[in-house]
Amino acid sequence: MNKILALTAFIFLSLSALAQKAGDIDLTHWKLELPSGYTASEWKLSNFQKDRFAKPFFYLDSLDGALVMEAYPTIGKSKAKYTKNTLREQLVPGSSSTNWTLAQGAVLEAEFQVVNMSIKEGKKYDRTLIFQIHGRTTEEQTEQLGLSKSVSLPMFKVFWEDERIRIQRKVLVDLSDKGQKLWEKDSWDDDGGRYFNKKVGFEKVKIKIIAEEGKITVAINDLKPIVYKDTNIKKWEFENYFEVGNYLQSKKHTARSLVKFYDLKVTH
Repeated sequence: MNKILALTAFIFLSLSALAQKAGDIDLTHWKLELPSGYTASEWKLSNFQKDRFAKPFFYLDSLDGALVMEAYPTIGKSKAKYTKNTLREQLVPGSSSTNWTLAQGAVLEAEFQVVNMSIKEGKKYDRTLIFQIHGRTTEEQTEQLGLSKSVSLPMFKVFWEDERIRIQRKVLVDLSDKGQKLWEKDSWDDDGGRYFNKKVGFEKVKIKIIAEEGKITVAINDLKPIVYKDTNIKKWEFENYFEVGNYLQSKKHTARSLVKFYDLKVTH
């Protein structure tokens, strides 16, 4: 009897471990937010293929083993500005309160493919936000600011735009700022952005984002990496987490995008 119970437990745990994977992607440390506003933490993601809320936005393509994230404007309770279909990193599964700093470091590696993208006026494609390093004030910083809720803002954004990969980041409005001023959202603004020179179009792309103290490096395929190492990075004192997905930057009813992820892993 004990052997039967042990075997049953082993099979259950094995199936649970498999269920938390989408192809080669382990979903254990991710939280999902769909365009409708519906969110699924790790325990729900472990059975996402049977979750009635997941389709048609989030599913596994069994033919090529890819995790599919589809986005189009939909009515729901989402408070996002655009159509948000994203995975939010969770160092502790099921909790968003534990995050990492640049001093602690983090590396994201992924392989993805924009398969479909709607066309806007002027025969140009719509764009989607695929990767972010998102920042927020720590509990201690939030308390010192006298706020009940963390200040939240993205540090780095990686877009698929005009068939190319574009990076946009936050920079200080005044480089002389220091102390608590660095924790205020109004102290930061978007820079002009940078493109990788070569178009990626609708081909598969490998990306590696390395975040470390005083430096951010972004590399795609075999192209020369884009490296940031300046005062803006040195003065970024927020805690951080990665966001990955298909955050379609359009509100028009005909907008639609489909992104496949073949590999996704984060190391600290």
